[in-house]
Amino acid sequence: MAVYPRVSGRLGNVIDLNTTFYRNGVPFDPYAIRKVEVYRSAVQAENLVATFNVDSPLNETYPYPLSREFAGSDVIPGVFHLYWEVPKTDILVPDIFFDVWYYLTDDPGAEVGITEDGGTVADITGGSILEDESLWLNSCKRFWLYPDGVYIDDELSTIRLGFEPLDVKFQSPEIRNLEVGITPLPLYDFDYNQIAPIIPLLTGTISIFTDNCESIIDAAPMTIGLRQGSYRSSPFVMKYRLDTSVIFKGHYKFQVTLAMPNGETRVSPKFDLQVG
Repeated sequence: MAVYPRVSGRLGNVIDLNTTFYRNGVPFDPYAIRKVEVYRSAVQAENLVATFNVDSPLNETYPYPLSREFAGSDVIPGVFHLYWEVPKTDILVPDIFFDVWYYLTDDPGAEVGITEDGGTVADITGGSILEDESLWLNSCKRFWLYPDGVYIDDELSTIRLGFEPLDVKFQSPEIRNLEVGITPLPLYDFDYNQIAPIIPLLTGTISIFTDNCESIIDAAPMTIGLRQGSYRSSPFVMKYRLDTSVIFKGHYKFQVTLAMPNGETRVSPKFDLQVG
């Protein structure tokens, strides 16, 4: 079964509700993630769609049903994934959804009359302090769900896309995303039913080279995301995290290649890139 990103979830399919925890700007593992709740349209009790309770950190199965991400054999700090198999029915779409993560940053220790693993202390029946919701913090993220639609292409029309470079100047040795806006063409007159479901699922690569066409980065994978702030026609961008410390200061060019679902590709013009 296909796994869809946050920008393009589909009913009856799996969506990856990924998140990274930061503490003072540094990725870190909270002591315990306790649950994840999913809401439609707004975080209100009547809009609750699903609840995922997470195993206790005292249990070997923690953080089930969440998954971790690895770099080789090492766990990447702070990164968690909730792979949700979205029901085929009973959820009104299309709509925006919110996933609320409840967690404890630090070990809460124990309180008088209450033990971490439950039980009785001084004749006081105690639940687990980890279940004390007054101690939990929470953070809210967003994602989108759409119907699991089918479109039949007669190949009478060709999908056309425009590319807009949003980042062309970098300062060494910074590490940040290079973003390229993706816009269906012609503006306001394209086949929405055919093209709109495709854009959030596009995959792409980026190549960076010198003015003399010497390759610096060759076909590195890109990810799709959302443009920050306002936009005129399309909110989607292709992103590549550029580490300027691995290249010399100077002037370069870059080019983006997108893979279409019918086997075709779309290649951007060669854009200027300056590392100062």
